[in-house]
Amino acid sequence: MFVFAKLKMYAAFIGAALLAVVTIYFRGRADGKQELEYEIKDDRLDKLMTAKKVQDDVQQLSDDDIVDLAREWVRREDR
Repeated sequence: MFVFAKLKMYAAFIGAALLAVVTIYFRGRADGKQELEYEIKDDRLDKLMTAKKVQDDVQQLSDDDIVDLAREWVRREDR
């Protein structure tokens, strides 16, 4: 009987350790997923802020300034 009690104790210990490892694994996956979502949202916010800044800068330019800037990006028709 002593052997069965000892085996039962070892089985309980191994089961608890296995449960702890599985719990830590899935908790880590959930935390990683949440951090990835934060990074995506942060990147999206940075892009929106940059777009807003560019839009505000263009709104402040005169028509002549916009034409001068556009000349750098538009091909000339050399016909």
